[in-house]
Amino acid sequence: MAGDRNESPKERAPLLLVFADLAPRVAALIRARPLLIARLIVAPREAIHSIGAFLHLAPDAVGSDADVATIINETDPRELLNAALPACPARLYRALDRAGDRVRERRFYEKLAAVCGGPFADRLLDGALDDIRVGHFEALSRMDPALGAIRSALPENTYLVEGIDSLVAFLRARGALRDGDLRLPPGAGLPAITRRLRAALSRIEAPDPGFNPPPPFRLLRTSDELQRVGKTFGTCVALPQWGSAQHHFHLLDGTGVYLASDEPPLLVSLRRAADRVWYFDQAAGPGNETPPAGMKAGLLRDSRATGLTIVTADPQSSLARLEQETRRSRRAGGAEVDLGGEGDGQDDDEIAA
Repeated sequence: MAGDRNESPKERAPLLLVFADLAPRVAALIRARPLLIARLIVAPREAIHSIGAFLHLAPDAVGSDADVATIINETDPRELLNAALPACPARLYRALDRAGDRVRERRFYEKLAAVCGGPFADRLLDGALDDIRVGHFEALSRMDPALGAIRSALPENTYLVEGIDSLVAFLRARGALRDGDLRLPPGAGLPAITRRLRAALSRIEAPDPGFNPPPPFRLLRTSDELQRVGKTFGTCVALPQWGSAQHHFHLLDGTGVYLASDEPPLLVSLRRAADRVWYFDQAAGPGNETPPAGMKAGLLRDSRATGLTIVTADPQSSLARLEQETRRSRRAGGAEVDLGGEGDGQDDDEIAA
């Protein structure tokens, strides 16, 4: 019974339900100053939200019920809103008409304050004030400041904009982003952003793989070079083909090497397995044509002559395949002679753990 008495009263009056989790507090204010009812009952949405923001965030809202009720009853709702969100633009008041029919939780108004105090306030206040849009622009406000300069070109798609922020961070870390790269002309959109980021990406040179390929192959050094060969050949390494971006980043982070030749026209990709050990990933000509007979064997032979090792199976996949085949053999009851050694006495599950 004591627990029941300590719970907040469950207000059921329609006027109070508009105030959501603030309903008990508003009920107390009305009991302290019944004249407040006349103001609340005709208040438009923007005024209701301003009162809600005031009660959630304004320092004066912690006063006695009688004092707070008097403040609300005698103060312009715009001033109440300014007391709660002092850094917000004046046009926020009218925009609150699009925030719904009920007062929101405290966090909603805190997010509004964060966005409206930054460069994305105008974009936010041009549309609905719902959770999706407020959350989107709050996320934007935490991203690289450069995105503020291109805010008019950014889509209202948080997933996509997070990707742009990630690319900007990558380009900054590699010293490839210039001051003017994200200064866009009026009316520019997502294609312009993509072109600018691609141009910055092309300035990054791949790390030296530590070898020179045998003739007739040459190393591709930049994303731009890989893109040109991919487009000429019509292969999957050319953007915007699905999965093509991974090839460009393999090139730039040094985990992949791309060799090209003009005669015969070929593109070869290698993946780093260890120091001076590379895995032969794939090779193709224009239109994904099969390489000439003997090309792969010749490349492996000539590379080994320079002290470079190229293997034809991916070590990671090879280990996984070996483990699976070993387990399959044991389950089939295959005979096995165990000569012991490191790891002896551990079964597969213990090794995996």
